[in-house]
Amino acid sequence: MKKIGSRSVMILILTLAFFAGLVYHTVNLTLHTKEWVASPMNRHLPEHDQLEYAGKIIDRNGVILAQSINEKRYYNEDEETRMACLHIVGDNSVNIATAIQTVYRSSLTSFEFNGDFLFGLGLPTMMDNKNEIDIIGNDVTLTIDSRIQKAALKALGSYKGAVFIYNYKTGEIICMVSTPTYDPQNVPYDIETNDKYDGAYLNRALSASYPPGSTFKIVTAAAAVSEIPDISKSAFDCRGTDTIGGKPVTCFQHTPHGHIDLTEALAKSCNIFFAKLSVALGKDKMTSYAEQMGFNHDITFDGIVTADSVYKVDDASENELAWSGVGQYTVLETPVNMAMISAAVANGGTPVMPYFIQSMGPITKNTTTLGTPMMEKSVADQLRDMMEYTASTYNLNDTFRVCGKTGTAEISDNGDVAHAWFTGFLLSEDCPYAFSIILEQAENGSSEAVEAMNQILASASTGAGAEPALP
Repeated sequence: MKKIGSRSVMILILTLAFFAGLVYHTVNLTLHTKEWVASPMNRHLPEHDQLEYAGKIIDRNGVILAQSINEKRYYNEDEETRMACLHIVGDNSVNIATAIQTVYRSSLTSFEFNGDFLFGLGLPTMMDNKNEIDIIGNDVTLTIDSRIQKAALKALGSYKGAVFIYNYKTGEIICMVSTPTYDPQNVPYDIETNDKYDGAYLNRALSASYPPGSTFKIVTAAAAVSEIPDISKSAFDCRGTDTIGGKPVTCFQHTPHGHIDLTEALAKSCNIFFAKLSVALGKDKMTSYAEQMGFNHDITFDGIVTADSVYKVDDASENELAWSGVGQYTVLETPVNMAMISAAVANGGTPVMPYFIQSMGPITKNTTTLGTPMMEKSVADQLRDMMEYTASTYNLNDTFRVCGKTGTAEISDNGDVAHAWFTGFLLSEDCPYAFSIILEQAENGSSEAVEAMNQILASASTGAGAEPALP
């Protein structure tokens, strides 16, 4: 008897595998005909730009922000609402990389095949018949409040900048506004050439990193409370200027703060106090705590990857390390991560992950998800008290108990150009919001950021109010 050669065995195995695969895919195709035919990858589907049949985009109060009528995309009837929500909703293009209508463009529309299995699959030209294709728009419900979006846009005024507010208990993003903006219903003809719209496609809340200035002192304070015994009882005499690493470190306008402890140093934003802390902690510990609090990596949520927050001091001199502890040197921060740090303080050390898509189609998309712990609960509790005391020194509306920290981030050599920051959270059961705001090149420092956020929080306190939806 002839032995079967190894080559014949291999051919037999491949043949059996081929037929087994054919049987599997035939059965699978038969059982899931509609899913295969209606896949967005199917080239025989009716041609479309993926928005003319797209579903509605709706805010948390039922306000329609975008919808398709008679195969044309329309946005909310109020121009301010359209402009305030642009960077979340998007326009008809895909220029705004983090917008829903860019990230979820194909998901906003689905196709359902209702034709005959044999002819529909065997003769693809039959599928060009629209009577065999049901085009379904998938509605998206957002967590944002368009009313607060408008208040934030107004508060930013003529500045480039961003506002980010989210619920530190649930993760729902309540407000995310970036400027400059434009009207998606009437895109400016000169948007590519007019300096007024420079950076208008960028969602600065997610995709821009800035020097954080004194808001970074929250990170340095967290590291000091964790690593230096009895730091809360230590005191220091600030004369307004000092020499660290052979070069000067100065407080704002060289103002001496006198005899201060950690709480007073945060409230008075003493650069020298925090510069000395960062040097005492050293590069490794400062880097470790910064990374615990979101630096040197991005944040991912709702299919979006944010820009990195950056803390790199490997090559820093002692003086540069000192300045890094007050949010200068080469330190960079995103508004979303800044708000998450404040949320971690409010939450006993662990932030919840933000999201702005509540549901897409019939499926609830998001639930509350804890992020990576940023600090121990005892540290967070101490920082919460310090930030509440700090915020009490600002001119804030007393509707809420606010915990916060401002920052003036110098971006010029002589310090005459600076960004204005304000971050913090509300101690409120009704509005448990963490927030950050940045005004680029603010004329009057961090006080402008405080006043802008004051206006926004005032709108939040009045409760949700639905606006007229599109007809």
